[in-house]
Amino acid sequence: MIREVYDKKRTDQAARASRAGTGPLERTNAARLPLIGLLAIQILIGYEWLISGVTKIVRGGFPAGLAEELAKKSAAAPGWYVSFLDSVVIPNAGAFGYIIEIAEILAGIGLIGAALVWLIAWPRMIRRAQLATLSVTVVAALAGVFMNVNFHLANGSPHPWFIPKEGFDEGVDLDSLMPLIELAIASVAGGILWRIVRSSNRPRREDDKQVMYHAL
Repeated sequence: MIREVYDKKRTDQAARASRAGTGPLERTNAARLPLIGLLAIQILIGYEWLISGVTKIVRGGFPAGLAEELAKKSAAAPGWYVSFLDSVVIPNAGAFGYIIEIAEILAGIGLIGAALVWLIAWPRMIRRAQLATLSVTVVAALAGVFMNVNFHLANGSPHPWFIPKEGFDEGVDLDSLMPLIELAIASVAGGILWRIVRSSNRPRREDDKQVMYHAL
């Protein structure tokens, strides 16, 4: 009798929570919304890198014209960076041009692919596949940060915390904005990666994968 009363009480509580939109499923879906938003942004960032790299290859002339482009645009760059360009990059501009093309495409594919895998297959993935997906995300995002910072310096763009010299200039250029987003992506993926690695050192529980799924 007591058991029946207890079961009926739990059933009534679950029904009320479901009607109020506060049941386990609703809470899980609500908790995943910020991650889905971040993954959508990750796909957009990856698309920017992919299109940038593909455009350089399809239109052609990027490696051959990189030295001249850097010589023109780097006039407003910091002195130490101009010295680096003059002594290292410009003399080897052709090789750097091909490296940039490949790096942009790989960063784009890595960010887009990892985000799609995360969205579609994460709950069904084994731990090793999850670690690989997170690692690709972190590496691709940090590679994007590295390229954005160098492009920003090479172009001599004004720093985002200063007012531009002319009204036609951007307040915050793309190469200043993207690193902040990429750092956020790398931080989230790196945090989850660390959490999975740490949990792997403990005895494996049957619901580990579900715990990680709900945490995401």
